Amino acid sequence: MKLVAIDIGNSSINIGFFTEKGLVIQKIKTIPLLPFSDYAGMINEFMKKENIDKMPDGIIISSVVPGHTDAVKKACSALSKKEPMVLTHKMKTGIDFQIEEPEKLGTDRIAASAGACDLFGAPVAVIDFGTATTLNFIGSGNKYKGGAIMPGLGLMRNSLFSDTAQLPDVTVSKPVSPLGTDTAECIRSGIVYGTAGAVERIISEVEKAEGENFKVVVTGGNAEFIAPFLRKVDHIESALVLKGLRSIYERNQQ
Repeated sequence: MKLVAIDIGNSSINIGFFTEKGLVIQKIKTIPLLPFSDYAGMINEFMKKENIDKMPDGIIISSVVPGHTDAVKKACSALSKKEPMVLTHKMKTGIDFQIEEPEKLGTDRIAASAGACDLFGAPVAVIDFGTATTLNFIGSGNKYKGGAIMPGLGLMRNSLFSDTAQLPDVTVSKPVSPLGTDTAECIRSGIVYGTAGAVERIISEVEKAEGENFKVVVTGGNAEFIAPFLRKVDHIESALVLKGLRSIYERNQQ
């Protein structure tokens, strides 16, 4: 096994094992934070279950949950002789950041952008439908232009239920119609069509401002669900962050 790539997100910790047979992914819930020994045990059990018996040549970690980074990093120390690499904007990413304070850009967004450029080429818009819905725009020459952030589908649902007196808690599922005929369907329509419409409007406005047409790549836990509601999707890549981490790791080994 050549590499383990780890994406510590707000909802889940995705661990990608790049083996000779392909990519195998383990998912662990982010909450609650566990002792490093528990993470190490989970990883070892997963490797046994998937018949992964080779230690990795290297490990790279992206984290948007700083409180979890050290525990996961320590758990990984038994997997590889090399110190795990923790992604920052200062590494060789293949991306030219043209924004203020790139150090504050989420490393998952950096990895997804790098993966999209390597796999599909720029100009490209990377839409991550996760806990938050994030948009990233990389122009010609792999120039990172900026993006947008809005609540994800689950956050919208939770906010409507917890912050109102009478709206019910509904599951986010495919709306029967954009025109809801009861409260639950109105909520589903608003969340799903509202998210799709907002994303399309942002892409349209950025294309006008930048004078470029962006390929649209979607990723994240809700990507498969929301993609049919978008008028344009060029690629769906659920493992985009992990594949971006692999390309960044390889770039920094050269």
